[in-house]
Amino acid sequence: MKLRFIHIVYVLVLFSCGEKESTVPIKKNVQQVVFASGRMEMKDEFIVAALADGLITSLKIKEGDLIKQNQVIAILDNEVQSNQVIDAEITLNDSRENAFPQSSQLQNLEFQINQAKAQLEYDKNNYLIYKKLWDNKSVSKLDFEKMKLQYEASQNNLSGLQENYNDLKKSLDLAVQRNQVQLNTQKALLDDYTVKSTSAGQVINVYKKQGELVRKGEALAKIGQNGFIIKLFVSEEDITQLLLDQTVLVSLNTYLNRTFKAKVSKIYPGFDESEQSYIIEAKFDELPEKLYSGTQLQANIQTNNKNDVLLIPTAYLKNNNVLLENGELLPVETGFSDREWTEVKSGITENDVIIKQ
Repeated sequence: MKLRFIHIVYVLVLFSCGEKESTVPIKKNVQQVVFASGRMEMKDEFIVAALADGLITSLKIKEGDLIKQNQVIAILDNEVQSNQVIDAEITLNDSRENAFPQSSQLQNLEFQINQAKAQLEYDKNNYLIYKKLWDNKSVSKLDFEKMKLQYEASQNNLSGLQENYNDLKKSLDLAVQRNQVQLNTQKALLDDYTVKSTSAGQVINVYKKQGELVRKGEALAKIGQNGFIIKLFVSEEDITQLLLDQTVLVSLNTYLNRTFKAKVSKIYPGFDESEQSYIIEAKFDELPEKLYSGTQLQANIQTNNKNDVLLIPTAYLKNNNVLLENGELLPVETGFSDREWTEVKSGITENDVIIKQ
């Protein structure tokens, strides 16, 4: 926690008591602030990463470029994958030919079915003749049973052939479907070798060069959009004092002699492990002339105004006690404090002279 004094000009009187320094408490109006470091970022930043391993044969962007959604960022060497697509197309076409009713496999079974139908018709007629003869007691039972068995065998043979035909047709159709899926998969993998931006924006960083080898998942570029925000990192001891719309005084490393006003626009609810801080965002009241993503900055977030605050130099306080000029050690109740100043709520007044311990 730091204290900032506004519109105040004062002289702190130090007294010399032999070798001991002394002073008197002073009352002033103070501005209480929380210090935070941070950086500039675009509001929506995202990384475009490679979806496959490969050599970058063409890099289509550079820092600062404005790009559109689905614009090509880079092209990777795809010769091997292109061959995989060709092979999948050949396999699909072959399976389609096999699944046509005029294919040799299906035609062969259909020929056998037609023969079986003719045989069944022949055996059926013989069976009916023998059945009539059997009813008239004009043929032996053995001959009748033999003809009956032949008829039933023809029926079973035709049924089996028709079932085989249907099973083969289903199998061939399924092979077409599977090979179509495989082709679609190979084409999708081939598309992965053409890296595109998922959204429009501005290129902030390009991490690779043409001719470099990139691995799947490696970042190729950072894209940003929707303007700039101030991202601030706040310590655990200070986060509870921050509220939306509090004034932020920002010092950018790109504008060393200027301070910009902003407002707290977002307070993240969780602790960020990577930054080891709580994160808040702020927006400028008036944008600087030029902004760059990644610019480092420092900020003071105004949290509270206090009037007529009794202050003593922090160096004069020891274990919440102050030493008076008469040698008396008095306990005091303190409020906010930093390295320079400490608020005294009770225990001494402006009239007391205190000695530096």
